[in-house]
Amino acid sequence: MEYILRTEKLSAGYGGKPILRDVTLSVRPGEILTLLGANGAGKSTLLKTLSGELPPISGAAFLCGKPLHTMRGGEIARTLAIVLTNRVDGELLTVEDVAASGRYPYTGRLGVLSAHDKEIVADAMRRLRVAELRTRYFQQLSDGQRQRVLLARALCQEPKILLMDEPTSFLDLRCQLDLLSLLRDMASKRKIAVILSTHELDFARRVSDTVACVRGGVVERTGTPNEILTPDYIERLYDIPPGRYDAAPRYSFTQNRQCEMFPCHTGVDAADFNCLFCYCPLYALGTRCGGNFSYTGKGVKNCKDCNFPHVREHYKAVLDRFPELAALAKPEAQREFVKPEARHDV
Repeated sequence: MEYILRTEKLSAGYGGKPILRDVTLSVRPGEILTLLGANGAGKSTLLKTLSGELPPISGAAFLCGKPLHTMRGGEIARTLAIVLTNRVDGELLTVEDVAASGRYPYTGRLGVLSAHDKEIVADAMRRLRVAELRTRYFQQLSDGQRQRVLLARALCQEPKILLMDEPTSFLDLRCQLDLLSLLRDMASKRKIAVILSTHELDFARRVSDTVACVRGGVVERTGTPNEILTPDYIERLYDIPPGRYDAAPRYSFTQNRQCEMFPCHTGVDAADFNCLFCYCPLYALGTRCGGNFSYTGKGVKNCKDCNFPHVREHYKAVLDRFPELAALAKPEAQREFVKPEARHDV
């Protein structure tokens, strides 16, 4: 089977200075390739280069057998779709507007949709279960709903390959599971190849055919999740002291990685840390949290004016009420982040 996208000794970076060197990767139709690695390792830089946004410093990337740097923007857009939540400024755009923008590579300069284009948009919204939201403004949606709309837009492009940069950021457990099912469906039924980056190792294990681990300026290892994601190698990949990964609590309420202050808790004792954005399980509930909030221009949930008490004393009650949140944390993690005197009157 032909590769949809492949690279040959690709070096990627900025201003002629490589962040990644000699990257050789490939993906076939219907395969899902996941990029793993620490912050700053170069995963996003690689995705930008594979999309044509950044020119390669050396080496080459090939899309459907053609050198990517020789292809025009419209030709790339008819083959490759990109889903990046914080790239959409949809303040005045409806759900239908955002989804329909995926047809622009096929329309004339005026962007007028034909009857055929409108059928494709309607079908994509129906498949992604956002048709009933068509008249809602994009910025009014929850994070999970936005992700569905952006996937609908990608389907409207009728791509052969989909690139996604940290698609699970800001999604609660249910939305992550929905996203996993959607990606597997797109890959298996539509034979769309997917390349994504993530920090969610459990998500990577479930969704990936192949993982590529970026460390030290190179793709250090590639293989199946079972081959690669062993505790010893995870510790090496993320520079974790030996034995610490298995002992670490799996507490996954760090939802707001794009917060300008993150990681604001560095050096703060866990008993004193009470960040509304990062560790409060209510944040992961999205629109169901019960308080007043808004979304920033980056698509980040802003809880500053919330009238619901996001305080540590309430966490235990929240976890008891919402089993899907409790499933994110092992018991030892719940003990660590929920004080013994936690109230139950939320």
